[in-house]
Amino acid sequence: MRDLLLQLPLLPAKTGESIEYEAADAALLVQIADNAETAMNTIHLGLSAVGHLLAYAAPEVETGEISGDAAEALGWLMAELGTFAATAFCLSAACRRHTADFAPARPRAVANARP
Repeated sequence: MRDLLLQLPLLPAKTGESIEYEAADAALLVQIADNAETAMNTIHLGLSAVGHLLAYAAPEVETGEISGDAAEALGWLMAELGTFAATAFCLSAACRRHTADFAPARPRAVANARP
């Protein structure tokens, strides 16, 4: 996710705040798509694991051994991660669509922006 977040500022934007994929470096788009897909897969696996843990912890939440605040915070975290994963999917799909015919002789990496 770190690499993905540091690559996003390198994308050109149109007026109206939309990404101008056609003007972007194709190698950058491929890297962003790869990192977005990795982040999405990691989030999905993590959300699944947290969901299983919450299901097994339900009795402890009901008895108060685990606070309702903790369960609520996990719920908000899961919602934000789900939204991030959905956005990563859309970003990856757009990058893949704009690089479908990109086949460089030698792959090259684009450096991340500095935080």
